Amino acid sequence: MRRFSASATAILLTIGTVQAAEWKNYSNARFGYRIDLPPSFSKVMEGISKTKDGRATLLVWGSHITEADFLSEIGWRIDQDKVEGWQITYHKENPAWVSWSGKKGNQVFYARAIAACDGAAAYFRLEYDKSQLKVYDAIVARLVKSLRSNTC
Repeated sequence: MRRFSASATAILLTIGTVQAAEWKNYSNARFGYRIDLPPSFSKVMEGISKTKDGRATLLVWGSHITEADFLSEIGWRIDQDKVEGWQITYHKENPAWVSWSGKKGNQVFYARAIAACDGAAAYFRLEYDKSQLKVYDAIVARLVKSLRSNTC
């Protein structure tokens, strides 16, 4: 029982630190979106940001929609995850955004896509060890809230 309490306290302290620490804003003018980056992650280089220990990866990117429409594009991406061996465990969508997550072995991911301007879409995908699920719940919530398309 005591060990559980110490672990729970450590997780809550980590979450509190993540929420209190200064997040950095990342903007992409080409695809017209912005997102806040967690303080524990490196600067985005070629769409990739990692934690210092390398145990979590945040991908941030934009692209032009090549399928019939936004939702078809995301359907294709989810199908690609399945082909790569990911078991999709969550999927929610509306015409303006889609969120999905999955697991493969000890890894989990959470992805979010939003429709952007001029036939584009903006995305983030956070991959991490499933043992860190509670810690990354707060980070995912902030990422979801901060991913926004610029005004068209």
